[in-house]
Amino acid sequence: MIWNQQVETLSRTDMTVWQSYKLTKIIERVYEKSILYQNRMKECGLLPENIMNLDDLQKLPATTKQDIAANYPYGLLTMPVSGVAYIHQKLESQETIAVSYTRNDMAMWSELMSRILVAGGMNMTSIFQWMGTANENAPSVGVHFGLHQVGSTVLSDNRSTMLTQIQLIEDFGITSTFSDASHLLMLAQEAGISGYKPGELPLQNLFCDSNLISQSQSKKIQEIYGKKPIEVYGIYDIWGMGIAGECHCDAGLHVQEDCFYPEILHPVSGQVLPMGEIGELVLTSLTLEAMPLLRFTTGMLCSLDDSPCACGRTLIRIRKATENNS
Repeated sequence: MIWNQQVETLSRTDMTVWQSYKLTKIIERVYEKSILYQNRMKECGLLPENIMNLDDLQKLPATTKQDIAANYPYGLLTMPVSGVAYIHQKLESQETIAVSYTRNDMAMWSELMSRILVAGGMNMTSIFQWMGTANENAPSVGVHFGLHQVGSTVLSDNRSTMLTQIQLIEDFGITSTFSDASHLLMLAQEAGISGYKPGELPLQNLFCDSNLISQSQSKKIQEIYGKKPIEVYGIYDIWGMGIAGECHCDAGLHVQEDCFYPEILHPVSGQVLPMGEIGELVLTSLTLEAMPLLRFTTGMLCSLDDSPCACGRTLIRIRKATENNS
């Protein structure tokens, strides 16, 4: 399932019922199998039956990247290591983190990324190549699985010169890429120097990590290539790409709400803010098996928008703080 109308066009009432059901299952799982969450719930005087709906999540404290580092390497697992299919680990700010995934978790990433790729314009006829981004990381693993589900043709990544990259785009008719915004701008500069017109290249779908692109870069890329870059959101080195993504309507990033429940917290008080107000995005994983996280702080300042989108999707959208202030 790629353009999953059953999920992506659910009414707000039906989505809330689904999320509440999945939340109760996750709470039972972490209370039974996670020492961190069991201790935290006991400290708060909570049992699983005290968290029965989405509003009850506010009774729990947030989870941070420091919590993941403190429980390295297997402290947050809710299953034996034998049930884990993939582990992503990285040394970051003098702390080592490790995030584990089951086969079902990886299948979920495939589904989520395929939805976003299709929403961004890709299909079976697309020819895709990574450009300017390392492919040995958690974000790219999910993207590659999504590409296979969409059925697109994938060209091996290129680490040579910009001019060679431009020639490959023309030789193979590359229509889609996931790239750094800075790389796309440098590629356009090289194209101009070498006598190419960036807007006349076969590229149609320019996907970029939402964390690594500014509003000014997005506008400049659109001016140069004639296509707006499609932002994809993920938490680098924790959950990878696919949590949210733009559609063709340029109206914010649709959150994959059947798998992640979003909240916006006041950056100082930690109180949950209403729809439309800017604060820190906090996410609870509703379907992950190996390492479900509750109220994970992302560090992203944004607001949430639940108004209808012209694309037909009813999923809540992330509005980055720069969009709110523009």
